[in-house]
Formats: sequence, C-alpha cells, structure tokens
Amino acid sequence: MNERPCVEASGEQAVAVGTNSGIISTGGHATIDARTVHLPAAAVRQPAEVPAPRGTTNLPAPPNPDFVDRVEPLARLEAALAEAGPAVPPIVYGLGGTGKSALALQLAHRHRHRLNPVWWLSADSASGLAHGLADLAARLAPYQHLAAATSTERAEWALSWLRAHRDWLLVLDDAASPHDLAPVLGLTTGRCVITSRRATGWRRLAQPLPLDPLPSDAAVELLMRLVEPDGPDDEQVLADLADELGHLPLALEQAAAYIEATAISPAAYLDRLRRHPGRMFAATAGGQEADDQRTVARVWHLSLRAITAQQPLAGDLLRLFAWFAPAPLPRDVLEDLSENLGEDSYAVDEALALLHGYSMITLTRRTVTVHRLVQAVARVPDPADPHRTVQAITTARERAALLLEQVLPENPLFNVPGWPRWRLLLPHLLALTDRTPAEEADPHTAGLLVAASGYLQGDGHTGTAITCARRAVEIRTRLQGSDHPATLAARSFLASAHRAAGDLDTATPLHQRNLADHERVHGPDHPDTLVSRANLAHLYALRGEPARARDLHQQNLTDMRRLHGPDHPHTLNARANLASAYRDMGDLDTAIDLHRQAVTDYERVHGPDHSETATARSNLAYAHKLAGDMDAAGTLFARVLADRERLYGPDHPLTELARQFLEDC
Repeated sequence: MNERPCVEASGEQAVAVGTNSGIISTGGHATIDARTVHLPAAAVRQPAEVPAPRGTTNLPAPPNPDFVDRVEPLARLEAALAEAGPAVPPIVYGLGGTGKSALALQLAHRHRHRLNPVWWLSADSASGLAHGLADLAARLAPYQHLAAATSTERAEWALSWLRAHRDWLLVLDDAASPHDLAPVLGLTTGRCVITSRRATGWRRLAQPLPLDPLPSDAAVELLMRLVEPDGPDDEQVLADLADELGHLPLALEQAAAYIEATAISPAAYLDRLRRHPGRMFAATAGGQEADDQRTVARVWHLSLRAITAQQPLAGDLLRLFAWFAPAPLPRDVLEDLSENLGEDSYAVDEALALLHGYSMITLTRRTVTVHRLVQAVARVPDPADPHRTVQAITTARERAALLLEQVLPENPLFNVPGWPRWRLLLPHLLALTDRTPAEEADPHTAGLLVAASGYLQGDGHTGTAITCARRAVEIRTRLQGSDHPATLAARSFLASAHRAAGDLDTATPLHQRNLADHERVHGPDHPDTLVSRANLAHLYALRGEPARARDLHQQNLTDMRRLHGPDHPHTLNARANLASAYRDMGDLDTAIDLHRQAVTDYERVHGPDHSETATARSNLAYAHKLAGDMDAAGTLFARVLADRERLYGPDHPLTELARQFLEDC
C-alpha cells in the first residue's frame, strides 16, 4: 500500500502538496517509492502578499513592424483607457479580420513598462478565460499551480490577486459574450481592454470603439511593405488588389503571404482571386495549421456557423445581401423582405440585429451595408459548408432579383421623381447582374437590365445604358427567341441607347429593324409598333432628314388619336414630336402653334410642374428663339431652368442646356 510522505521543514515553513509514489522492484522485492515535495514559504502566502515579478506578460507576439495607419484608432483606445475608468473598459469591435487584436497588441506593448502584469486572455468562452487566469496565477505564484487542485481554483486565486493589486492590464481578446466576462468586468483596481466581433450587448459594461478596415492609402502601403513591387505596374496592381480585398488587414496579409510562398506576381494573384474567390479566401501560404485558422474564410466561417445556429433566417439574409453592392442599401427596401422570404417583419428585424451584433453587417436606421469580402465568401458555394450550398446561394440570387423588381420605380426613362431612388439602388442592380453567370441569367435579370438602361439613358449615362441593353437582348434572345415581345422591347432600348450616345450609324439599322419586326409580329396598330415608329422618326430628325421624320410623326399622331384618344400620353408625345419635325423643316409658324398646344395639353394632363411639361415648354421656347422672338423665348427658358434645377439638380445636362439657352436670349 502507499504510505503518506513525510514533511521536512525548509525555511520558516514547508508544505507537502502531493505525492508521487508507487511500487518498484529492487532485487526482486517490492518496495515503496515515497517522494517528498518541499515548498518555500511563499507557496502559502495570500494573493495580496504576492508581488508581480517585473515584466510579467504573455503577449502573443512582438510589436508589429508593419502596423500601418492606426494612429487615430490607437489614440481613441488610449483615451478610452484613460477616461472610461477601470469599471468601464473600452471594447474594440468590428468585422473579423479588421485588426482588432493587432490594435490591442500594439496598445499592450506600449504599456508593458508602465503596467504589470500585462496579460493576454482568450475570451472566446468562459472556459478559455478561466484557463488564461489560471496561467496568470501560475506565473505570479509558480507553486500555486501545485497547491491548487483545479484550474478553477487557480483562476479564483488570480482574481483575488487582481482585486488586491493595482496597475495591471488585461487584454480580453475575441470576446464572444459579455456574460463570459462577468468575473473580470467588475474589477476596478486595474485596466481591461476587450476585442470582439460582437457589436451589441455591451451597454453600460464597456465603452464601444468600432474599428473599420484600413483607409485606401494605408491598405496599399501595407501591401507594398509585405510585397515588394517590381515596378510601377506592380504598384498599380497592388492598389487594385487592395481595393478588391476591401482594405481588410487580414485579407491583405493572407494575400501577401500567398504571393511570397508561391512566388507568383501580384497580377497573377489578383487574377486568381477574381476567378476563384472561394479558393483564394481559404488558401494558406504553406498549409500550416496555424495559418489555416487565420484565413478570411475560416475566421468568418465560425461567425456564420454561430449566427445560423441561432437563427437560420440570418444566414438567408446574408446570402441575399451578398448579391448587392458593398454600398449602403436603403433600409426601407427590407420592408418587402417579409413577403419575399415568407417571414414576418419581427423575424427579419431579429435576424438583422443578430448579423449586426456579429459585425457581419453595418446596420443603421436608414441603411444596411455589407463588406465586399463578406459578400464574396457568402455567395461562393463550399461543399464543406452546409450553409453555402449551390442551391442556397442560387435561391438567394433569385430572391435578390425579385426584391429589386419590387422596389425600383416604374417607367425609369421618364419618371424623373423616381430618379433619386434609382441612384440609390442602381449600384445594387449592377452588382447583382454583373455577378450573375451568363448561363444562369433569367428573364428577371433581363428585366432589371432593361429598366436600368432606361434610367441611365434619361440620366445621361449612355455607355452603361448600352451595355445593360445589349446584355438584356442577349438574354431575351437566348431564352425567348428573337421575335418575342420582350426581346423586341430590349432591342428598342438598345437602339435608343446608341441614339442617345450619338452613335447614329449603329442606331439606324436597329431602329429600322425594330419597326419592321413590330409591324410583322404585332401589326401596324399595336402600341409597341407606334413607339418603334416614333423612335425611328426621332432618329431621322437627328440624321438631318426632317421630312422623313415629319411623315412618320404625322402617321403616328393620326393613329394615336384613333387608338387612344386626344389626351393619352402617347397622343401628346406624338403631337410634340410632329411640332419638332416642322420646326426642323423651318416651318416655324406651324411648329409654334403645335408646341403651344402641346404645352397646354401637358399642363392639363400632367400638371404644370411635370418633367414632360418642362420639356414641352423648352421646345416652345426654342421655336420662339429660332423665330427671333427673344422676349418670349427668354421668359419660357427662365421657367424651364427653374423647373429643371428643381427636378434634376443644378448640374444635370438638361439643366445646363436650359441655362445656356437662357444666356443666349
């Protein structure tokens, strides 16, 4: 049997804290191995009596020599540490990979010679925090490790020590929950700094300090420190790469490590990133396990798994947002999400709050914003991730398209009051349609592109309008055939976009074909046929063929009156177009009479302040100017300028045109 070890005095006091005994064989006879552990008197001293050895620290890394442009956040953290008081520590929060831990590490190194101990604690769980405190106890009182039976006891000893001493600093890194930090948040004798991806839940417990990605110039500087450019071309590529990575420090460091390890050029890495984002976000420099835990994909996978476990709808929303632009999305758009997702508004609010709480989105009362790399990860399928299946991501894209269809203003070419809304939503539409693979584009994609082309033509962005319309024609033709009404409509927008851009040689055959196809498919009296005839007539006027334009406009006015009546918008447009044709032919008396009638009709039907009324008024003013009646022209142009400044703003091309006409009168 085992024997109790003896205790021998050493100094003032000695304590036996354990045994290491067993049966051993000596010459064939079993004997007892009894060992005595001798501890110094310090082993039984109270925590208040134990001083911290000079330079007690466990910081995980030395100061970062490539720590760039965090002067302002570091100053805010210093100020918060000094002003908040020990009971209200600062918490640095933000998206995973923004450099929260790196910022706290720089601060800790600054204070190593003023505060003691400076101790780093992993706070991602209550058990992790307890183990870190137990390690602190072992460092402060080495024999405490032997005297205490469990790590919990050692952690309690460390807390007692912290309560009894001043001028220490704890870094509570990657805190998952305020509840887990309860043992240390109440300490008032030292200082704490917290880092967390959680943006919410800290009210009255900590002073929030949000941390954003690096500014553009700092992101480029960091890449150039880590990846030595070969020349000016590489410098531009590194700037493009920094933009592509959204200026996120972790992603920049991951890219630099990969470039160095694989000895590829920055341009090659950028190309791989654009073609295979999912693989590159998960790629490590050399396959080391430590690196694997610090990739962009891995850091966010943990957050996404926790979020989806709490509320699957949050994952659905994030995948939907992944198809939009990394720009503010109007919050009121989300009012249509309930029907779109089959969820009530309360559930949507809770899901948004959860995503915001984990810093996966930035949520304000007016907008929702998602970082471009979070979007990229969320919309790239991963067979190993049950939350990023091909079907889930495809469903999210389809829902995003339906949502935009519901919230975009109608009649974008002429609905000027809807243009401010279009300016807010256009980046999200273009992001969605650009990211949709050509083979997966559907009629909803084409419809969004046609609508965007109409708005862009009206707002003067003809190059992008042509691109959108051309893609819509390709999609419609592939899916519905060349004679389908939707295909013909898309071709009409393409022709008009070329005409608006001044490319009349391209626009002419497109308009001529459109009219012939509409007459063949729909017949001469179909509304779309009449619109095609008006578009071709307008083109002839631009080409300097006013007689051909007049004949087509006259035919249209006759048909519009017969089909729609005298006050229909199409009839009003036909009369205004005919007036312009007579003006271009030099018959100013007839033109002025028709333009005056058009103004009267537009004021009666649309109201005196409508954009179409302002256009009719401008046409009448121009006809008076050509006739030499500068007084009448000046009065009308002054009204047009005021209307267009109100409708379009002071810098719009139509506003500037009215200003020039007024100055010439």
